[in-house]
Amino acid sequence: MSSQQPSKEIIAKIMLDEANLTFCESSERKDAPGERNLEGSAWDEGKMDGEFDLEDYQRILELQMEAVCICDKQPELEQKTADIFQTVTQENADDVMEQIKQEPEVLSLARIAVTIFMLRFPSVQSFVNKGHPLVLATDEYMLENSNAQNWHDYKFIAEEFGWK
Repeated sequence: MSSQQPSKEIIAKIMLDEANLTFCESSERKDAPGERNLEGSAWDEGKMDGEFDLEDYQRILELQMEAVCICDKQPELEQKTADIFQTVTQENADDVMEQIKQEPEVLSLARIAVTIFMLRFPSVQSFVNKGHPLVLATDEYMLENSNAQNWHDYKFIAEEFGWK
């Protein structure tokens, strides 16, 4: 399958959506603000068998820890990323991307989420076989894009920002 480069609109939406979803993951952790630790991850290694290489598991836990610390320090980013996401259009995508780049914490949350995605799904085939773990029936954007092109979009973002 040949992939096409994602538009700025798609890039902005993925980055904002992933940054926002980090707050959901943070709320599901077993630890609490002020008591964060690597073992507080909501991930159950046994239930997620085959979704990541075991050697990447520690790195994933470290990235999750980095993300939850950002979420704890700046809870207002959850609403901010949701609000910005709702405004993204093809016409304003360049401006939104500049706005994201000016928000170091939002950019960090996006970096962490995209990096974890690439660690979990190192190949397009691994993604197509498993699907995106965060796809919910109410998440129309992800449902519409839960195919090989979606994996290529994440890979492009990781490479474009030097997160790979």
